[in-house]
Amino acid sequence: MEYTEFDIENSVIEFLSQENLELYDINIVNYPTIDKIEIYVFSEELIDYNTISRLNYQLQRHLEDFNLFKGDYELVVSTPGIERSLKTERHYELAIGEVIKLKLFTPINDVYTFEGELTNFKSNTAELLQNNDLIINIDLNNVKKAKVQYDKFKQKVK
Repeated sequence: MEYTEFDIENSVIEFLSQENLELYDINIVNYPTIDKIEIYVFSEELIDYNTISRLNYQLQRHLEDFNLFKGDYELVVSTPGIERSLKTERHYELAIGEVIKLKLFTPINDVYTFEGELTNFKSNTAELLQNNDLIINIDLNNVKKAKVQYDKFKQKVK
């Protein structure tokens, strides 16, 4: 059976949607031989260890449709974590209200790194409220790396 990484990803998206879960990210290592598949699952509800364990088993069985059998590759099923990476527009939408850190390709006013509360996201632009109450808009095309900042988020919630 011929399949692509896109086929695997779409299949996982469809499977997770039936579970009322969302695929946050997927990493398929060394395609087409596939040494490892990392699947990061998001939900508005708490995802506990038992759910992850069940999903690991069910996804292992699900991936057999692609001739990927247990022992031939490593499967990792997890949540994206508290300090999750922001790579897609959907990731930014989910992070609204949280403190994030952005590293840029091209500096803005000679600054490459910005931290602040993500107050809005639209038209490929992140709006950050910084500690000095300054609002800065950053085009995602200029973002090299972004993630939610746990320590800052924890302080904000207190």
